[in-house]
Formats: sequence, C-alpha cells, structure tokens
Amino acid sequence: MEELFLRDIMNTTLKEGRLIAGHKGLDNKVKGITIIEAPDIVEWLKGGELLLTSLYNVHSDSWSYKDYLGKMAKKGVSGLIVKTGRVVDRTPKEIIDAGNEYNLPIIEIGEKIKYIDIMYPVMGELFNKQVSKLQYYKNVQDRLTDLVIAGEGLEGITKVLEELIGNPVIVYDKRFNVLASTNPHLNKFTEIKDSSERENLNEKVYYYRQEVILPYQNNRKATQVVVPIQQLNQISAYLTVVELDHKLCESEFIILENASTVISLELVKRFAIGEVETKFKYDLLDNLVSGDFDKNIVLERASLLGWDLSGSYAVTILDIENINHYLNEMDNVILEIGSIVSRSIKESIDKNDYFVRIKSDSIYVLWPSEKCEEDLIQDIKEAISKITKKVTNKFKRINIITGIGSVAEEVEQIAQSYEEAQDAINFAKILNENVVSFSELGIMRIFCKFAENNSLEEFIPGSVNALLKHDKENDTNLLNTLEVFLKANGNATRTAKELFVHYKTVLHRLERIKEIGSLDLNSNKYRLEAEIGIKMIRIIEKKRKTNLIKSDMLSL
Repeated sequence: MEELFLRDIMNTTLKEGRLIAGHKGLDNKVKGITIIEAPDIVEWLKGGELLLTSLYNVHSDSWSYKDYLGKMAKKGVSGLIVKTGRVVDRTPKEIIDAGNEYNLPIIEIGEKIKYIDIMYPVMGELFNKQVSKLQYYKNVQDRLTDLVIAGEGLEGITKVLEELIGNPVIVYDKRFNVLASTNPHLNKFTEIKDSSERENLNEKVYYYRQEVILPYQNNRKATQVVVPIQQLNQISAYLTVVELDHKLCESEFIILENASTVISLELVKRFAIGEVETKFKYDLLDNLVSGDFDKNIVLERASLLGWDLSGSYAVTILDIENINHYLNEMDNVILEIGSIVSRSIKESIDKNDYFVRIKSDSIYVLWPSEKCEEDLIQDIKEAISKITKKVTNKFKRINIITGIGSVAEEVEQIAQSYEEAQDAINFAKILNENVVSFSELGIMRIFCKFAENNSLEEFIPGSVNALLKHDKENDTNLLNTLEVFLKANGNATRTAKELFVHYKTVLHRLERIKEIGSLDLNSNKYRLEAEIGIKMIRIIEKKRKTNLIKSDMLSL
C-alpha cells in the first residue's frame, strides 16, 4: 500500500521550494504536517511530521540550531521547511550543517508562499491515503471474518494471509503443535537465539522477530515474525510468518494485527465446539464403562462421532496419585497429563481408534486390540512406562498407578473390562506395583480380595506360619529358601544357584524346613499349600509396606 514520502511532496506541493540540506532524507515518510514556532513543541512530536517555521521564536544569537535539529531528528521528523524573508533573509548556515549531519531535509521557501498553500494539499493527500488505507484494512478484516463465518477455519485464514502478505504462514498452539500451515516443510524449526533476545517489533501489540534454522530446508536460516494470540490474558496460539520472500512492511504488520483478532475468534469458536463435542464423547464413554446403555443407541451415537466400536478394546485406567499437591493448578495439570497420554498412545499405535477420558484424578483409555492379549498387555505396559516417565519428569510429586482390564470382544463387555481395570488398580496398591493387568493376576485376585478386608492372615497354613515365626526369632531365611525351591520346581541345584549358596547348604535348610514346618516336600498337596501360603505372606508384607509409606507421607 502506498505511503506519502517527502520526495512526492517535493515534486508536487513544494515545487517552488528549494532543498538546501539533508538530501539523503528525501525518502522519509510523511505522516503529518504542522507549524512549529515555539521551541518546546518538539517534545510533543510523535515522528513523521513535516514542520514549517519562520524561526520567529527561535531566532537568537544564543540559540543552538544544531541541538534543536538534533532533537527533531531523534523524534523522527520527516523534514523542516524554513520560510525566509520575514525573520531571516536566508536559512542560517548552522541549520544547513545540522540538516546534512542528521540527514534531516531542510527546504527553503520564499516569503510569498503561504503556509496554507502547503498544508492543505499535504493534509488532503494524507487524508486520501488514510481513507484508502482504512478501506483496505476494512476489506482485509471483512474477508478474514467472512472465512470464519463460512467455516473455512484456520486453513482458510492462513491461505488468505499468505496471499496478502506473500510469505508462508503457520499457526501453532501454545505447545507449538501445528494447527494450520501453508507450507508443512517450514513447520519445524530451531531458534538460533535465546527467547529473551527476541526483537519486539511493536509496543502496542506484542509481536516479535526471531532467527531460526529450518531442518527441512537444508538447515536454511530464516526469520520469523511471531504474533502471540491471547485469550483471557493467556497465550493460546502463535501466528507465525516466515520471511522467506521479503521482510514484512508496516502495512503487512497491520494485516497481522487484524488476523490475530480473527484467529482468536476462530479459536474461541473451536473451543466452544470442542467443549460440546468433548462432553458428548465423555458422556458416551461413561455410558460404555457403566454398562448402562442400549447397544443400538450407543452405536448410533458413536457413528455420529466417526467412532467404530465394532473392534475389541481393553480398558486401561491411570490413577493419578498426589494430584492434590497441585491444588491451585489441578485442572491444568490433569489436562496436561491427558495430553501426554493422548500423544504417547498416538505414537505407540498405528490407528487413531483409541478413546481417552479425562476425569478429576484419573484417566481411562479404550485401548484397541488387534493382537493376542499377551502381546497387547506388553504394548500397553511399554506405553504406560513412557507416559509415566514423561509425567513424572514434568510433575515430580505425581505418581501413576495403572490397571489393565481384559479384552472386551463386544461393546457390552467394555463395562466388565473397566471394572477389572479398577480391581487391578486396587490390587496394584496392595502389591505395591505401578502397573497391573487383571488377566495376569491369576489366583492372586482371590488373595487380594481377602487382603482388602484384612482377613488373609486367617488362611495362611500353619506350616508356613511356623517357618515365618522361626525366621523372625532366629534371624534365619528359611521361608525365602522354600519360596525359591518351589519356584525352581523342587530342584535343589537350581535353588543353590539362585541363592548363591552351596548345594549342601540348601539340602541342610530343606531338612530344617521339613522339621520346623512339618512339611512333606515330596507331596504335591503340601507343596501347593506352602506356595499359596508364601504368596499370602508376600501380599500382606507389601500391603503393610504401602500403608506405612502412606502414613509417613501424611505425617510430612
């Protein structure tokens, strides 16, 4: 868009004027014109003014024209028109020298030329250009707003912006995930300078220029102009222009200001739609895990969301412990954890047919199953391990306990898988484990159920209790030896290797075990009884340890 330059005025309104100094400033922009006869008026200038003076109030032998013009140059004055004949016969040499030194154009006019003959044409030209500029910006604003109303979204907005600006445009969310881009090869970048060194380009509307390296452009260096989009005093997105073809000019920055408003409107619209859609999704998921639904209605609602529930799913629940430590930012923390979960799952599976439900202190996932259950559980555990690491790296006090339900082959079985995942979490807390799969618990499920009611000790066989008592009173390790022996299928040689003791030591301990516990280790019945009893003891020990840790934490 055209601006008004001093050179233009010299060729029209000031044809009778004579440029006597500051020739290098002819390309100065002219934003206004005013008469300056009072010396202190310089303090009120904003820059871009073309000044007229007869030197009436500044004509004095003690007056320093150099300092006076220095202040003008510092303010960004476009030029100084000196009218001769009334106060001075010709422009003082000090003014001419200062004009050349500061590259401030000095134009001399004769006494017969009236101020209004210069001011009116210049003001008219400025007014016309301002009207033209405002009309242009209104057209831009209308065009961008129409895109939002028409539902073109961020993709349509960025495309039009690229046409208007002539440079690639990208919109990132607050975590710099791409929301829309006119050139995907420019999406990834690395900042060259620290963010604190960014060049702020505007004091009223905050946007900055930064140097970056573009890895998908052979590590080419480029500059970005970044406009943070704010909503409720928080940054929600970044409008970014990559200055590949040319450096942005003033008019293009104003386009960016307009665009930032429109993008903010689009994000609000997206948020409102997203809130409704999320509630719809969450209601559907809650129905599925509760088991309280009509199959046909659920499938119909799922199809409206583009969900295919014909596959198999295993419900996985992540229980977020110690979330209360982040009481002032609890909602943001749980949303951030939910985002980490979603991104990590997306990285670990090929399809997008997984469903995540974020609650106040837990997250549950419908995990798609296309493998045998054993392989699926292994995949889930690996993904949960990565998720836990990412979460605890960011939120040090958070602990995640995960329960995995059995695979639901039909939509009606999802509720059962959910209950199993909840049970698995309860068992995980008893066993002091971070991840537990319900299907892998086996007989341990029964023991854990009794442990929940603190009644498991009643069922420990007397033989095992006798060994436990002996170990405590005599500081021996017979129970552990028996446990390893049973795991080795009654092989004394393997037991010795596991315990790092001599073979004869194991034989001696086994004799003591038979004697103290009155155990016949050759009997399958007694060996099974002993194995079950030891498992009970280990569950009780883990539960006591867990309760002790919780008690210590509460006392902190």
